[in-house]
Parts: sequence; structure tokens; C-alpha cells
Amino acid sequence: MAALLNRLRGKLVVLKTSSSEEIGGRIVKVVGRVVILRTLLGTRIFVPIRKVIAVITR
Repeated sequence: MAALLNRLRGKLVVLKTSSSEEIGGRIVKVVGRVVILRTLLGTRIFVPIRKVIAVITR
């Protein structure tokens, strides 16, 4: 999953988490076990990779 997220760096994606939450934004970078997203409002969101079950690209 980390390799896939690394390839999509800079792209707009929606991450579906194990708690059925959908988090959308642009991938800033993947650091260790965390992916950092930047939302449209400029907020940074840190998502653990182990919680991501699907990646939807736009």
C-alpha cells in the first residue's frame, strides 16, 4: 500500500479507511507508516497506512 501511495504523490485521491470514513485530498508525502494529505482548505491530515483499505483516484 505504501508503494502505491508513493506513486500517487501529488495527485488528488480519496482514502477509504477501515472505519468507513472517506478522506479526500492531495498526497503530500508518505513517511514511514503514515500518509500525509492536504485538503482543499489547506489542512494537513495524517492517516496511518494500516487503516487505509482502498484508494480512489480522481
